[in-house]
Amino acid sequence: MALARRMWHIAFMRSQVITIMAPEDEAAFLGFVFERPTVYLIPDVRNSTPEIPHTRDVRLIRSLHCMLWDKAILSQLEVEHVPSGNDYHLRSEESLIQFLRSRLKTDSILAGRIALSTGRRGGPDTNLKTARAMTAWYSALSRWIKSTFRNSFVYASDFKPNVGSRERSVWVGPRAIEMSLQGVKLKLDGPPEYSLHYLDPAMEDSVRAGYREPEKFIGIGRVVHVGDVVCTMMRQQIFRVAMEKDAPFPEFEGTFTCFGLEPRLSDEVACVFSENIYGRHAEPWEPREIKKLTAANRERVLEGLRKRWRL
Repeated sequence: MALARRMWHIAFMRSQVITIMAPEDEAAFLGFVFERPTVYLIPDVRNSTPEIPHTRDVRLIRSLHCMLWDKAILSQLEVEHVPSGNDYHLRSEESLIQFLRSRLKTDSILAGRIALSTGRRGGPDTNLKTARAMTAWYSALSRWIKSTFRNSFVYASDFKPNVGSRERSVWVGPRAIEMSLQGVKLKLDGPPEYSLHYLDPAMEDSVRAGYREPEKFIGIGRVVHVGDVVCTMMRQQIFRVAMEKDAPFPEFEGTFTCFGLEPRLSDEVACVFSENIYGRHAEPWEPREIKKLTAANRERVLEGLRKRWRL
């Protein structure tokens, strides 16, 4: 699960470690970070003056979007004046480590990350003077996280707790794991109805046996109503389809994604449905994709849907 909404400047970041930290985990991490006496935390990438604030005391820092700066690697920060906001924006991304802090809510902790843009020699966002040192520093931080935190989890639906799969790409601090075992939910930037659940490696086989993938199927039917376009960019439109007798329902109306030929009244169509794993409505199935079927394309379209939806 990507963390797209909160991943500032994601286009520049070539290396990242996704993390979930309770306050105690963050304190331990920053304790390691500040073992270098030349390292500072920058709490904001925008400022009213060219002097970018930086600190080693994070007790009063509320910003979640921070940067880590080692003066021994980069002695001077670069800033750019932006007239539209009459403020100054921090540059030098290739010589800083992005630190997105985990957001702590009453009943959940949201994911953050550390990330580094340097990684492609000679690229437009690579500072050749700092690239090697930045890569070594980032690697040291990554190794500390992976030796201290855990990545043994199942990512599962809160609505249907037995629907889930193994997740290894997120590293969670020990205190955050303790809090999750006491009821606090660990959240990625995916569906809000999904959470991470700690998986004891010693019990992996038996625990994983209790989880399954969401059910999906392709149903064949005919269009009996063409409704409004819900989203032009996402190609989403409302259709009502009379299903063939082997479907779990005789008729279905909902918002389908429609690529290619737009189905019209009485057209035969193939519809992809997936199990309702979010609980946002009472119906047991979610409409996914609809495809017009013709004598010439029928088998090709069905095979394409099976491959794309792994059916």
